[in-house]
Amino acid sequence: MPVPSERLAGWLAPKWIVGAVALAAFTLLVNFDLRLGLAAGALFGVIAVIWLYVAVRFGSLSGVPSIRTSIVESAQVHSRNRRSAEARTGLAAQQRPDPAERP
Repeated sequence: MPVPSERLAGWLAPKWIVGAVALAAFTLLVNFDLRLGLAAGALFGVIAVIWLYVAVRFGSLSGVPSIRTSIVESAQVHSRNRRSAEARTGLAAQQRPDPAERP
């Protein structure tokens, strides 16, 4: 069954962890060599602008609901319906007999 990504990410989204690591790498490079740090900063900036464009145009910042979220909600509704049907009828799902327990 699909699991919402919020539970997987915990309290901190992976994009913020990646951003923090990039900022730490940039700081280390600037302290080592200013020109190398500025080149890395420019590269990180270009990557950030491309990510922002894609996120606004197609992704989570566009305001369009996620397809994955609708699939997770559908699976949860299906599971609730199955449990309520089992509770109403009093029957659990039938399991196949174990061939090792044959007489």
